[in-house]
Amino acid sequence: MKDRENRSVFWNIWSSYATYYFGKVNLSIVVPALLATHKDLSLMNVGLVSSGFFFAYAFGQFFHGQVSERYNPFVYISIGLIGSAVINFMLGCSAGFFILLFIGEVADGMFQSMGWSSCVRANALTQKAENRERTTTILGTSYQVGNSVAWLISAYAVGAWGWRAGFWVAAAFLLARGILLLLTMPEMKIDPPQKTATQVKNTLSFPIVFSGLSLCLLNMVRYGVITWIPLYLFQSQNMIVEDMGNVGLKVCLIPIAGVIGTLVYNRFKVSKDVLSIVFLIFLAISFIIFPFTDGLLATIVLLVGSFFLYGPHVFLVTTIPTRFTNQQVVAASTGFIDGMGYVGTVLIGVIIPILVTSAGGDWTNVFIFWAILSVMVAVFVAIVYFSHFRYNNNQLEKTH
Repeated sequence: MKDRENRSVFWNIWSSYATYYFGKVNLSIVVPALLATHKDLSLMNVGLVSSGFFFAYAFGQFFHGQVSERYNPFVYISIGLIGSAVINFMLGCSAGFFILLFIGEVADGMFQSMGWSSCVRANALTQKAENRERTTTILGTSYQVGNSVAWLISAYAVGAWGWRAGFWVAAAFLLARGILLLLTMPEMKIDPPQKTATQVKNTLSFPIVFSGLSLCLLNMVRYGVITWIPLYLFQSQNMIVEDMGNVGLKVCLIPIAGVIGTLVYNRFKVSKDVLSIVFLIFLAISFIIFPFTDGLLATIVLLVGSFFLYGPHVFLVTTIPTRFTNQQVVAASTGFIDGMGYVGTVLIGVIIPILVTSAGGDWTNVFIFWAILSVMVAVFVAIVYFSHFRYNNNQLEKTH
């Protein structure tokens, strides 16, 4: 492909995954309105719904990561978008019943999990070798921007029309983008797949498995923030459903700070492994400071933490899998690492309610918990770097 065509294809992939987030983070905006509207729903109920979504997403990452290696990644991305659109439309008709919300979010998780591994693979297959490290980092900003925009639009929709609009607006964006991708995807030749046993063996290598464990812990932080910070702001500031637009304005700044942090992260001409460790340490410090702040200062500290959060996340879920392009396990390794990450996300859906409830509604222990996890991830990344990537960088660069 020519450079101009490469850029066009890249932004097609980027915008497609950004749109996925309308069906991934809208629940965190819908939840406060649901709890206020349906008094029979409890915090644990919505925690279980969130965990159900991420359990299905985690399983789907493992499954789709392996299966999608055999198909056109653009078609796979489109099917996920359209399927998620259908489920979100149905969720808007669920009338707030716990069991219907739970089943619907589980189904949505399976469709949502078709996106990321195929996006990483599509980028690796369509970009020049010398551009992959750079484009993988920029690709990571897709879910940060998508997160911010989806939060903001969903929040105003819920504030204006109620919780159902949070699902129906998502359905409209997802369906439109899925159809558009099918109409604009590039022609590409798919290499014959390798044997399943070889593919699985290559996927379960030490750096990939340990990176998956690292993301498991980091997702407890990232999705803890994505899922629960809107509720924290809603409760701590004694807001009502009509104020959800104000919540949206505040939380949409979190991924924007992440975009800025990722772009700064991408500018440093040092090993991304080492840089990730540094960012993670600063992330931990921000969470330690946060409980001792309030008002504007608390918001600033939260945004600073977001600045340091997303670079290491992009590194684990995008850059590392792309290092295995020659082994033909980009989607498979992405699915495994991201799947492990969502195991952590499933756990955080239950852990946060327990931490908050056991502390009588106080959130301090939540932020301390996130600080500890950030330090643990830094240690894990260091182990992989010093025991593997540090001695294999030259070889890995030749595979790009």
